Amino acid sequence: MDSMNGTQLYGISKLAAVLRMGFNRELKGLSLKKKLALNYVSKESKLTLLNNRIFSNTFTPYFPSHAYDRFLKGVKAISSGYPIPIVTNFAVTAKCPCNCWHCSFADRPRNMMLDFNTLQQAIEDAQELGSSVIGLTGGEPLLRDDLEDIIAAIDDRSMPILFSTGYGLTTERVKALKKAGLEIPVISLDSYNPHIHDQGRRKDGMFDSALRAIRLFREEGFYVAVSFVPDRKLVDNVPELYRTIRFFKDLGVNDMRLTSPILSGRLTEKAEEKLSPENVKTIIDLQKMCTRTPGYPGVFAYDFFENEDYYGCGAGYNYMFIDAEGNVCPCDFTMLSFGNIHDKALGDIWDETSRAFSVPGCSCYANKCSGKMAEVKPDTWPVKGDQAREVLKDCPPYDKKKIPEFYRRMGLHLQKRFMSSKESSEE
Repeated sequence: MDSMNGTQLYGISKLAAVLRMGFNRELKGLSLKKKLALNYVSKESKLTLLNNRIFSNTFTPYFPSHAYDRFLKGVKAISSGYPIPIVTNFAVTAKCPCNCWHCSFADRPRNMMLDFNTLQQAIEDAQELGSSVIGLTGGEPLLRDDLEDIIAAIDDRSMPILFSTGYGLTTERVKALKKAGLEIPVISLDSYNPHIHDQGRRKDGMFDSALRAIRLFREEGFYVAVSFVPDRKLVDNVPELYRTIRFFKDLGVNDMRLTSPILSGRLTEKAEEKLSPENVKTIIDLQKMCTRTPGYPGVFAYDFFENEDYYGCGAGYNYMFIDAEGNVCPCDFTMLSFGNIHDKALGDIWDETSRAFSVPGCSCYANKCSGKMAEVKPDTWPVKGDQAREVLKDCPPYDKKKIPEFYRRMGLHLQKRFMSSKESSEE
């Protein structure tokens, strides 16, 4: 058993950290009601002290940092009805050694890759729009020889995150990534069983690659996370699910992104893969257990945080994704695009996207629109232009009568929001 890097904060230590974070200048003047609303959702994340930094999850910059200040500023804006891409992910390459059963990037040209200069400009543009977390995904980002240069292009306004299978990772590469400024590596791992993991990835050796990557990043002192996609069979088998979580604990990882199968990419037309309500309850129980139990990794379960009782879905509202071809989408899983950075300024594309997604949704939009997406499926994703607008018309991304609990507690008023939107459109 390996102990994780850093120290998880509980009791007095956690309270002291929360109070310290609560005195951030960006929260000055915020009402008690709104501070309590922020605490309502933040209390469901663990705090880990590592190298004099406090980490909470892979969606929030560590404290203290310039990126964290900007994150809070962004949260205040979105909770007041002003969309900002707080999190922006870039697919820096479509190339990948795997062919995963749940891949959301399937049916896209595998030879596509944004050149460095285009990426550098897009990163700058995303930061200007307010992004405080920038994720580099794919495909497999490690296949890019200039990955370190891409990370170095992300200045201190944003926290860089890497999503990887660990393929081909070496000690030297880990050191280079750290020197470039990488803060959090997120390694894909779906089972304690090598055969099951490799079978799901459809490539032998990926289990060993993941474990080696986790070890190497841990040895270099990183806050290390895993990306975990449990299928229905596993979630139905609760003892096996918890055995998998104990395996992650024993690996010494700090954090876990638990992403239930999303009806996107390869799963667009496979509604049977979506978790049942009972499965979702199991995931929520797991989230709470890990958060409250020392030694277990922190968990960000999409089923928990994206439901209407918490943050809801921020696709196109506080989240943006740019694929390896330059298409700008609401998120990694919502395969709609209102523009390409080769043809149009990123800020202009975000303006159109955020007008369409002008209110946070109460559930995952990719799951919500999967049936319609299957109807209009193009030769390659994403759906663009008029077809994208057709999807939105038939499947609105939000409910005009309700918003997620966090926004309700922050005082976001739907009636005022839609009146404002109507007045803006009339102008």
